[in-house]
Amino acid sequence: MNRELTISRRTVECAELSRPGLDTPAGAEGVVGLGGVPVVTGRVRELRVRPGLAVYTADVRDEQNLEVRGTLQPGLLLVLPLAGQADVSYGGCCFQLGHQGSVDARSRREGLALALTRPEGFARRLRRGACRRVVSLMLTSQWLAENEEALSAHPSLIRFRATHLAARYWRLTPRLLALATDLIELHLGMAPLMRLYLESRCLEIIAEGLGALSGHEPMAACAMRPRERRRLAKFREFLDSGEGDGLSLQALADRIGMSPSTLQRYFRAYTGMSVFAYQRRRLLDAARIALEREGISVNEAAHRAGYTSAANFATAFRRQFGIAPSQLRRRS
Repeated sequence: MNRELTISRRTVECAELSRPGLDTPAGAEGVVGLGGVPVVTGRVRELRVRPGLAVYTADVRDEQNLEVRGTLQPGLLLVLPLAGQADVSYGGCCFQLGHQGSVDARSRREGLALALTRPEGFARRLRRGACRRVVSLMLTSQWLAENEEALSAHPSLIRFRATHLAARYWRLTPRLLALATDLIELHLGMAPLMRLYLESRCLEIIAEGLGALSGHEPMAACAMRPRERRRLAKFREFLDSGEGDGLSLQALADRIGMSPSTLQRYFRAYTGMSVFAYQRRRLLDAARIALEREGISVNEAAHRAGYTSAANFATAFRRQFGIAPSQLRRRS
């Protein structure tokens, strides 16, 4: 493409842009344009990770001085600028995302969380020659409703989500920056495991971002003393053995010699999830393997995973792996 071509208009709608290949796992390169004229060049990807959860990544250079407009659906938007600057407005409210020039900007880089209670317009202003790397996650009302039980434990998060165009910045930790970079650089094939890898990275970003919004930023694992890490490693081995299945949080805390609250805080820092979320995921993983390798029934898989209801198990399984257990069993 000839980069010297320009667009005479000052504003275009997202729907007008040609973006072939953008929603494929590999993303697209140099394809975002208007009437054969490039608007941005570089690598972009936009994927629905699961119903209600979409990820957009861009490592691009602006080729035009242009304003691109579109509409966002209700939900929660998380934006993680990694390099360069982005000049964006949501519902007429302007935001400058990212930094330029400073050597230590990485340590001060901030993410943006935006709450939307109704459809709202956005505008992104492109500056010819500007480069940026950014990752955005859109959590729609559907995704938020499906995870309401976990989210409702944080009153401040409930208030934030209930206010249209409520915006909050939070510090991007080195771990978050690494996860976001993984999403940009990940070369996805069609293998289901690669899609699971993508989803796991998205969920880690969401967990840390929402934790920061609720006023509980995770403690850095490196801040734990070696003795604490050894205790947690042995505790995780205990959980993996299955001996802790069915025990209460108090009983598990007694096992490691911590209070329940301290156990949850340290275990989340060590693994990125709560004790019971870890247990649930481990049991679902075991059920998935049994479905694939042993061809057991869905009812038996539900029983092994600790569910009394096959329907509840199927719902949890689909949320975890993006596929119904019955479909997985038919493949075996």
